[in-house]
Parts: sequence; structure tokens; C-alpha cells
Amino acid sequence: MDEYKFWGLIGECRQESGNNTELASRVLFRRLRTLDATGVTEFVRLWERARSRLSSWPVTDAACLLLGPVKEEDLCQIQDWIISYGRTAVERISADPDNLIDLAADAGNARAQWFDEFMTEAHIVVSGAWPLGYDPDGPEDLTGERADLRDPATAHRQFPRLAAFRHDHPERGLPELR
Repeated sequence: MDEYKFWGLIGECRQESGNNTELASRVLFRRLRTLDATGVTEFVRLWERARSRLSSWPVTDAACLLLGPVKEEDLCQIQDWIISYGRTAVERISADPDNLIDLAADAGNARAQWFDEFMTEAHIVVSGAWPLGYDPDGPEDLTGERADLRDPATAHRQFPRLAAFRHDHPERGLPELR
């Protein structure tokens, strides 16, 4: 399993699911169960690397603008949700977190636990053991600068599309990490 096959597998599962996030997670789990232990281990490693790319204050701030209050323990689920949209989504959101707005129509699935631990489960099913080096929490600290989301001017300057979305959806609650 190399990076090309990793992203290809995610893209195929997203396409096969008809862009349904819950179904995409089930399809991906079924596909992982067909790999050997080495393939699943490498898949988990690549997934964790993608999570690490999204472990930043700008991406977290963008998620708070889109979703409202976000608990710290929900960050992995939100990152998994983004990864499930494939390489292009991860690259676009990593480069400019304001692009998270492109996933707004599916925001209700951002905190779903469908991807939570499914990689570990698949590895255990295939190999009978936990993956070596498995780090479900990713990096200890978020990278980058944290934005003051309580300041509308700052939010609008850093995340113009998400700030406009927030203006239209005040019912989402305070954009904050708890």
C-alpha cells in the first residue's frame, strides 16, 4: 500500500458510496478487510499521516466556524470525515482551511463515529493484533496560529467564506474549541 493506492482506495469507496459518508465508511471497512496485515498497517499509517496534516489551528478554527462548538475529542472524527473526501479535499483544506466550506452540505456527518477506530478494527480482523505504532490521537499539539473567532473581523479576514456561512447560520452556536 503506497500513497497512490491509499488515496485511490478512499476515492473508489467515496465514489462507490454515491458520496454518502456513512456508506463510504462501511465500504472502506469492507475493502480493508480484504487486504493483508501489511497492507492494512500501511493504510493506517497513511491515514494517520493525513490526520497529522489536518492537525492545525487554522483547520480546527475552520471546523469551529462550520460546526459551532467543537469538543477537543471530536477533532479526530472531523479529520477522518475530511480524509474520507480524498486527497484533493485534504490538500485544499490543509492549504486554505476556508475551503472546508466545500463540505458544508455534509457537515452533519463531521462528528460521526463511522471512521472512528475502523482502521484498527480492520487490522485486528486481518492480523489478530493491534497495529504497531498506532497513534489514534495524532500530534500532541496543533500547529499554526489560533485565530480569535470571537472577533468577526479576524474571522472574516482569515476565513471569508466560512464567516459568511456563519453569518447565515447563527444557530450553529459559538465557534469555539472546548
